[in-house]
Amino acid sequence: MNALQIRLLSLTLFAVFCATLTYWAITLASHSSAPLPAAAARPAVSVEQAATLFGGQLTRSINQDVRLFGVLSLRDGAAAIISTGGEPSRAVALGSTIMQGARLSEIRPRSIIIDRNGTRSEVFLPANAPGPTIYVR
Repeated sequence: MNALQIRLLSLTLFAVFCATLTYWAITLASHSSAPLPAAAARPAVSVEQAATLFGGQLTRSINQDVRLFGVLSLRDGAAAIISTGGEPSRAVALGSTIMQGARLSEIRPRSIIIDRNGTRSEVFLPANAPGPTIYVR
């Protein structure tokens, strides 16, 4: 090898070295850190339940003891299939008494309105099952 070839080879290797160094400098400098993992969705902490640890009283929901199983649309009115306090389900006509101090005041397509001594509250139908459901009694 003569001196000219050695200089050209050195210049070519230097150019490759500079290109490699520039590539890695740009790659490492522009690479942002990995995003933080998403926080897991957790239900909100109930202040009322936490208060029971320190002597507070847990208040029951107004509609906790009423379960809605279905809504019936009749020629002369409407009715709802409900269960109260773990009893067997039964049909209750619009305006009838459900239990002491509570009556069925309104029937909607997916819910009912219960009037308890002037306080109105809504009970919804449970979500539909994902597949076909067969009830046998």
